[in-house]
Amino acid sequence: MVEQPSPKPRTKEDRELLELLTTLYGIQEDIGSKPKTSLEDRRNRAENTAAMMGKGRKAKKAGTRFVELKGLIVDRLKKIHSLIEEEAERNRSANFSVVQGNNPKETIMRQATIREEIRQAEDEWTELDGLYKNEARKRKSKFTQPIQL
Repeated sequence: MVEQPSPKPRTKEDRELLELLTTLYGIQEDIGSKPKTSLEDRRNRAENTAAMMGKGRKAKKAGTRFVELKGLIVDRLKKIHSLIEEEAERNRSANFSVVQGNNPKETIMRQATIREEIRQAEDEWTELDGLYKNEARKRKSKFTQPIQL
């Protein structure tokens, strides 16, 4: 059997992932957690890692879900932060009275929205944590390095 060369990154995301992984391996070598290698070796290792990630339809689906959940959580946290900032600004700027135009029902609704967003973020985090733990338990996990001889 003739060994086929590793496929070149086709999309912009693939190229960016390859660059990021190569940079990450360089950082790991700089801090001493990995032995020093050449740039070409790091690039080859990044290509192999990127090629290994998500083999099969089920793994790709789980990997996609992981990235999707991570994005959702980050977006939700940004939204929660902005809602809390708005609420804090309202409380700072006015004397919290009904005469000043502060409707208690609106305040309760805003607080309920914040609580609901936090609850949903917690649910998504639980699912993300489950995906991570499930993957980390595997023998050939995406999170472990293959042994190179």
